[in-house]
Amino acid sequence: MTLEPCQACEEISVSERVEPFVVERSGKKVTFEDRRMVCAACGNVSYSGSQLSQHELAHAAAVRELEGLLSAEELCAIRLKYKLRQTDMELILSTGPKTWTRWERGKVPQSKVADRFIRALASDPYLARRQMLAAGIKNPEAEEVFAQIERDDRRRAHATLREKLSHRPDVDRDGIAALAADVAFDAVHRAEPEAAAA
Repeated sequence: MTLEPCQACEEISVSERVEPFVVERSGKKVTFEDRRMVCAACGNVSYSGSQLSQHELAHAAAVRELEGLLSAEELCAIRLKYKLRQTDMELILSTGPKTWTRWERGKVPQSKVADRFIRALASDPYLARRQMLAAGIKNPEAEEVFAQIERDDRRRAHATLREKLSHRPDVDRDGIAALAADVAFDAVHRAEPEAAAA
């Protein structure tokens, strides 16, 4: 084993160690194995090369686990679900540059508040679309994803209403279903932004 000089005390007594690192939040703990440089003389801990990156990834993953936050992989999947860019997500969430990138790379955990909002965006494409438009984002690929979601929802609404009217042979089921489903769909999606603004 080769010893290195310590940046704190200058003794030639620094070596790599793998030791448990404990992360504690809200009375809960997670431990991970941490590779680091430790001075046997003064106890100074430092990270070299890839050790710092590995520490940041493991620490952020531990915080996410303790706080019940979405993983970096889940964040990426949510963004890609709508074909949004990382910069789009930063505008939607009003974060600083590269914030979403650090979250998605797993280096930094998002806050609980951001996590709740991201979950809301993931479960409600109409909210995601409104937030994208409110942020002034121009993304044709994402807009096409949202347009397809709307077409699919309208188709399902039409099919549901046609099925409900199927027992009435004297009615133009397709015409009534299309009209009623469109009116209902438009009314619901017009009312959502008004409710959010109130």
